[in-house]
Amino acid sequence: MKKFWLHILKIIVPIFIFFLVLEIAIRKIPNDYQLKKSYLDKNASKINTLVLGSSHSFYGINPEYFSKQTLNAAYVSQTLDLDEELLHHYKDKLTNLETVIIPISYFSLFETLETDVEKWRLKNYILYYGFENKYHFTDNFETLNHDILLNIKKAVKHYALNKSFITSSNLGWGTNFNSKERKKFEGQYTAKKHTAKNFKLFDGNIKSLQKIIKMCQKKNIKILFITTPAHVSYFKNLNQIQLSKTIKTINELVQKNQNCSYLNLLKSDKFITADFYDADHLNDIGAKKLSLLLDKKINSQ
Repeated sequence: MKKFWLHILKIIVPIFIFFLVLEIAIRKIPNDYQLKKSYLDKNASKINTLVLGSSHSFYGINPEYFSKQTLNAAYVSQTLDLDEELLHHYKDKLTNLETVIIPISYFSLFETLETDVEKWRLKNYILYYGFENKYHFTDNFETLNHDILLNIKKAVKHYALNKSFITSSNLGWGTNFNSKERKKFEGQYTAKKHTAKNFKLFDGNIKSLQKIIKMCQKKNIKILFITTPAHVSYFKNLNQIQLSKTIKTINELVQKNQNCSYLNLLKSDKFITADFYDADHLNDIGAKKLSLLLDKKINSQ
């Protein structure tokens, strides 16, 4: 029996060591979450404008074009509950914060990352921001959230081929959606993907927004809700019930809270086809245009 367990240990220990080394190796690869956390940890007290939200603001709002100190803390698939937690996490350090920009997209009030196909991204907030793990045990590990081959390839690309996995500027803006590499506009497909099957998550997202509003009210911080521009192929295919519920809800929140305002640019004629990377994301040209517009809006309030 003793020989049997020794044999088992000879198999298990190397496997355990392999996964441990891979886990450490993956965590040491610089990523966008680490970059943003590092900036917040060092410069939170200097930030005047904080951008939250998902890929629409991550790629669409470039802090470089703001006249005051701005950080883009948005990221792909970052939902309102995570925005609320991020703001709560740094609220005492953001001593000079004047404005929070929160994108309200067609899908924002009807989804959470926990229920999304990209829920594997939750581990990034736990591992790199230090958020409490409210979700799954596997979210405490890199190696348990991806196929083992994907992790090995990532490690090889970084350590052997010197590939960078940073996709943000120093101020957090997503740099990958280049105007020279425009994708095919699949607006109908994307609109369908963003249409909620039900409204079960609506109340929870409203609670997250209300918590954000209260946090900001206590510190005399203004909130600018924005619906970012989209290509006609996207917005013409949106479910009007879901869209109307979104716009009505935000307008009601603005009416009830003096520190809030709303800018709906979904169908804005200020943005043309050349401003878009795909049907619902701006490219670098569009991001500059939107950022300058937002800066002007903030400074006029």
